Amino acid sequence: MVSSKRKSRELALQVLFSWDAHGEMDLGMSNQIVTDGDEDAAVRKRALEMASAAWQERERIDKWIARLAPQWPTHRQPAVDRNLLRLAVWELTSRDTPPKVVLDEAIEMAKAFSTEQSPAFVNGVLDAILAEYTAEQQSKQAEPQANT
Repeated sequence: MVSSKRKSRELALQVLFSWDAHGEMDLGMSNQIVTDGDEDAAVRKRALEMASAAWQERERIDKWIARLAPQWPTHRQPAVDRNLLRLAVWELTSRDTPPKVVLDEAIEMAKAFSTEQSPAFVNGVLDAILAEYTAEQQSKQAEPQANT
């Protein structure tokens, strides 16, 4: 049994993939994807929210990934990996989902939907992003204390 959060992530990935393939945020297409993908309105709503937020942040996320994996710029990545990373980075940096859950879910989706090399690639990129993000957050928390 797939959890509702996992199902939302899978649908969000499908939506992101379709928008990426067409180069635009097509709401009609995305509504069809989520409607065909699940009967639960909450799952569909969460999937669309996640996909929309990740899509809006894709330029920032793509630059971050390109800096950490210069040998694999986004245009050279398999489309599934590119959109899976966008979704996972958005969730790591915008939600209170535990990082281990985000990484585990992304790796599992890479295993299920992408190439044989994808799980290791996704894991490596997300580990690097998580390390930078964690250090940045710790630095921000330390700043107010340093000023007092």
